[in-house]
Amino acid sequence: MKRTAKYALTLVLGAAVVMPAVAQDNFPDVPENHWAYKELARLKAEGLLVGYPDGLFRGGRPASRYEMAVAIHAAWANLKGITDGLKGQIDDIMKRIDGVPSKEDLDNLKAAIDALQNQVKVNTDDIAALRRLIDEFRGELTKLGADVDQMKKDIAGLDARVTALEKSKLPFDVHGDLNLFAVGGYSGHDDEFGVSVDGRPLGYGRGDYSGQPVGITRDLTVLHEGALKLDSNNESGPKFHATFVFGNMLGALDENGSGFGNQSTVNSFEPFMEAGSSWYAQEFYVDFDTSVASLGFNAKVGRVGYKINPMLFQRPDNTPYFNNERWDNGEWMFDGAILGFRFGSAKLNVFGGRNSARTGTNGVELQPMYAGLASPFLPVFGSTDGDLRIDQTLGAHLQLPLGDKGQINLAYLFLDSNEVGTNGSSAAEPFNRVAVYGGDVNYKLFGNLEFYGGYGKSDLMYNTDSVMDEDNSAWWAGLKYGGKNDKWGLGAGYRSIDPLYAAPGAWGRIGTLWNPTDIEGFHVGGWLKLSDNLKLSAKGEFYRGRDTDNSILTHDDKVTRIQAGLDYMLSSSSSLSLGFENAGWDFDGNAKPRQTWYTLGFNFGLGSNTNLRLFWQVSDTKADGASAFAFNGQERARGGLIGTQLSVKF
Repeated sequence: MKRTAKYALTLVLGAAVVMPAVAQDNFPDVPENHWAYKELARLKAEGLLVGYPDGLFRGGRPASRYEMAVAIHAAWANLKGITDGLKGQIDDIMKRIDGVPSKEDLDNLKAAIDALQNQVKVNTDDIAALRRLIDEFRGELTKLGADVDQMKKDIAGLDARVTALEKSKLPFDVHGDLNLFAVGGYSGHDDEFGVSVDGRPLGYGRGDYSGQPVGITRDLTVLHEGALKLDSNNESGPKFHATFVFGNMLGALDENGSGFGNQSTVNSFEPFMEAGSSWYAQEFYVDFDTSVASLGFNAKVGRVGYKINPMLFQRPDNTPYFNNERWDNGEWMFDGAILGFRFGSAKLNVFGGRNSARTGTNGVELQPMYAGLASPFLPVFGSTDGDLRIDQTLGAHLQLPLGDKGQINLAYLFLDSNEVGTNGSSAAEPFNRVAVYGGDVNYKLFGNLEFYGGYGKSDLMYNTDSVMDEDNSAWWAGLKYGGKNDKWGLGAGYRSIDPLYAAPGAWGRIGTLWNPTDIEGFHVGGWLKLSDNLKLSAKGEFYRGRDTDNSILTHDDKVTRIQAGLDYMLSSSSSLSLGFENAGWDFDGNAKPRQTWYTLGFNFGLGSNTNLRLFWQVSDTKADGASAFAFNGQERARGGLIGTQLSVKF
């Protein structure tokens, strides 16, 4: 018997006795590690797989042809009943769309559409299989008294009906989210500000108090952001995707990055602030698959997003106090295209487009990309030399699988600017282009032990002339291991980042210094589940200066970052978290500045689609004679912030 017929036998087996078994998740005689466990559970839930009167599946027992005939007849009856109700469901859905739906209506509508689409797909496959099985068991069905010719006519009718139902599907999936966010900063003392992890003053006064340490009432920022996402439902041909965003998350934009959540740089000594409400398209593209010269081909054309890895090409999360997958996914957005080609198991993506000139209705630029020294955030010791805004991007990304053990990624990026920057070397030559290239690898050595590593280099150019091609590379390597039953994990590695490395990546933060350069050293971390509800995690980073011709740090200068966290599940949807972070510098014994944060957070699930987050963070920084760490000239900076975020998905 052909494979499709065998699949159909599996589908209807167990319906041989019309007396249904007691409802349960799956059959007791099917172990969870069985290859068909999930499929059998799905078929049972759909009512197409019933079982024997004792509730067992008995998959190892051969079925007689007469039992199979009864099974086929039962499955036919089930499918006929299911499809008879589909048209009514679609009619009901279309009526509800004509009006102005409430939040509850939208939730119910989405659930109904999802269920309908899944059911139509299942019915299409099952009808094709049943048509073949009716012919196979015609004799047995006749002896049972079934009208085989009528069954075949019914099956033909069901096939036509399902085909019509597929054409009646809604053209788009509609979903989205709404986020409300409020944060208030306060100063720990009358003459001090606190410091956020992205370098903003906490307790910064407004109005008549501007520039003076104050309390939360004068440093309160209230933000809102909502998104509507559309995804076309067509089974074949080009598919359309769009995400439209409305809100005041984008702040006033300047080259130093003032404003909260502006997707640009920070550390300009500006407080959190609201922008004017604005509409904009975060993504807007057509996605299609075809073949070119017998090669698999995929294309996304429009406003698209892409990332490679944190060291080469990935957007930093510069809304560290705001959780939203739209801004946390690391993708750089641009107006252009991503072309994908498959060569067997290998894949090549060629992408490019315009990064600039994408603004909201308030004129604020969206997600500007920067490349340059320690870009896109504050370079070491506050130097702003070397930051260059990228206006056009062209890149190629080759993905080579290593069997089922891992993958190699190779990439080349050509980043072009309409402006001219100045590199931070002693030569101080201008540049307007950056070429970034490199790659990374991950490989499972054995068991749960995995190796990872990579290399990157960035060459600064002025038109066609090379400006800087030394002290501009980075490399990293490490091991990570996951313990048995996901109870614990460990990791350790080493990385070296030259002082003039200039890629638009997101390789981390040391205190308020984002994407630090001029460092080399080890990092080690791990996590442990103390119980089903309690998890402990910790990480340490231990660096020293690169001590090259373009370095500021020497081998005797040390940089350390320590993190620790404790997470406790209050319930299946609510949790409590405690966090600690300390960044410290030791400049050859002359100065030892430090930055410390303590965080308490609560997360409450208010429903399947609603979440409330509360947090309190205390900051304490000390310059210890290092002027670069004297926040607004303060030797000591103490304060904190209190924030909340309400998120609703639909």
